[in-house]
Amino acid sequence: MIGKCALYDNETELKLSHIIPKFAFDYMKKTGSKYLRTYENPDVRVQDGPKEYLLGEQAEQEFSKRERWFANNIFLPYMKDNKQEFEYNENFSYFLISVLWRVLINQQKDNSVKNEKRLNFLNDVQLEWKQFLSEYKYPINFNDLNVFLTDRITSHTTKGINVDSYMSRFIDATIIHNENFTTVAVYVKFLRFMIWSVVKGNPNNCEDIKIKFLDGKLKTPQKVKDDFFGGFILHRIKDIDNRPKASESQQAKIEKEIKKNEIDFWNSDAGRSLINDMENKASQ
Repeated sequence: MIGKCALYDNETELKLSHIIPKFAFDYMKKTGSKYLRTYENPDVRVQDGPKEYLLGEQAEQEFSKRERWFANNIFLPYMKDNKQEFEYNENFSYFLISVLWRVLINQQKDNSVKNEKRLNFLNDVQLEWKQFLSEYKYPINFNDLNVFLTDRITSHTTKGINVDSYMSRFIDATIIHNENFTTVAVYVKFLRFMIWSVVKGNPNNCEDIKIKFLDGKLKTPQKVKDDFFGGFILHRIKDIDNRPKASESQQAKIEKEIKKNEIDFWNSDAGRSLINDMENKASQ
């Protein structure tokens, strides 16, 4: 498909670009979820994440370099090897903004964002991040970067049902805002990585989760003291708990898939997450 590259504005052959990096979906399937199901329609099974004709070859290559760096230096060491401390360089901030920027572009097409005048300023965010990604121009106005690494939830005091599933397995992306839109953030989550940037309002001052644009260290466990973000997560889990379950026919298909390799499934990351949620629900 010929069109204008969203990053470099040149007329070129557009690639079908992943909004959230493909490695996250590949890992999710490899660790227990052969098919992925959306929040909106649990009856629909998909094998990959959302994609758009968005970027040309040059932009795809730039993003791919940073995705490989992140996957090899942070994502896989944390997910597979349980590494707790990471040294990073400028590739990390580039990767984070590349993901947040794609999610922002995608979310701006949603009517709930497009028709809300109080979110019109997101165009300025998108343009400043675009300049950083294409010209390496430091984003003076929208430079808040937060990363929180979650872990297996063996116990909790909330009334939520899918707490471990959401915190350790779900993939999610949205625009977060409070009731009067005085605080707004762009948010992305894949498996045990939560990424967000406060683009309006006062960012939190939790040094544990702040990411620098040059060299730095990221280590767990982290502390998040942020009522805005914490309230959003609780609301998100509650929303997932209240969504309709898959139809009986789809549930039968899921059960059939599990029974093909039942022991392997319950020993997988997805299986352990379901067991944790069932045990936590039983103890409430």
